Amino acid sequence: MNVIEVIQEKYSSLTKKQRLLADYMLQNPDAMCFVTLKDLCAATKVSEMTILHVCTALGYKSYNELKYEFRKYVSIQSKIEVQKQNLYAIADVPHYELSDKANVMAEICKEEFEQAALLYANVKIEDLFHAVEMLLDANNIILCGRGVSMQAAEFLSMRLATLGLPSVIANTEQIDSVQAALPFFNRGVLVVPISLPDYYFMTTKVCEFAKERHASILCLTDSLKSPIVPFGDHVLLAPCATRLYLNTVAPMMALINLLTSALNIEKSARKNNKFSSPEEFSRFFLRERT
Repeated sequence: MNVIEVIQEKYSSLTKKQRLLADYMLQNPDAMCFVTLKDLCAATKVSEMTILHVCTALGYKSYNELKYEFRKYVSIQSKIEVQKQNLYAIADVPHYELSDKANVMAEICKEEFEQAALLYANVKIEDLFHAVEMLLDANNIILCGRGVSMQAAEFLSMRLATLGLPSVIANTEQIDSVQAALPFFNRGVLVVPISLPDYYFMTTKVCEFAKERHASILCLTDSLKSPIVPFGDHVLLAPCATRLYLNTVAPMMALINLLTSALNIEKSARKNNKFSSPEEFSRFFLRERT
């Protein structure tokens, strides 16, 4: 049985106060993956001893063991949800569109062009340079996303590395990857969530946690209605609608290209040690020749 089924099975044998805790766990399995014992006490208004007694009643030796089971449960549920979404994302072209396949393809090309035109028409140069300042002011940069957003995060990380700025990538589809990034979240850290439809819930939760830890947040998304926007200190938008898939990543890649181009311009203007790593590394190869 998974942890949710265990709680449901043991529920009737719990005390009234223990059931309050069990209710919270059932309603917030995502939070249970990461919440500390102290924070869980504050959220549920029960004592640490009550929580530990519930762990024992459920058959777990410690609170960490309980959290492990929740991480395992959420990870499995996430994979199931991804499979459902993929089934939707690769839906066939309707039969009535197939009588003129060339026309359908021409329409798609036109739509892709219009998305690109929309990006370039609406992007503001001052917004790009403000985002650059956030990147330069950060002690550490954490990029996060999943699916095609993860591909965009990897592209951004590669561009940043080329310019001498290190970054860490958290794949929000993988609990262990998220867990490894969480200790970095504090003042002086810049979190860059990339979220496109279907707006993966764990990416939003990471933003919420980052906000609580007073990290700066630069949101890269497609709409001001995106669930990560309320947590952002600054937002850059790239339209992503496409008829055959859940989204198209091309405009987001173009936005990242613009952002890192602005960063390169600022790098050229500043000429400081923050960007020196690639040049310093190249010297090791020059030494071998002398």
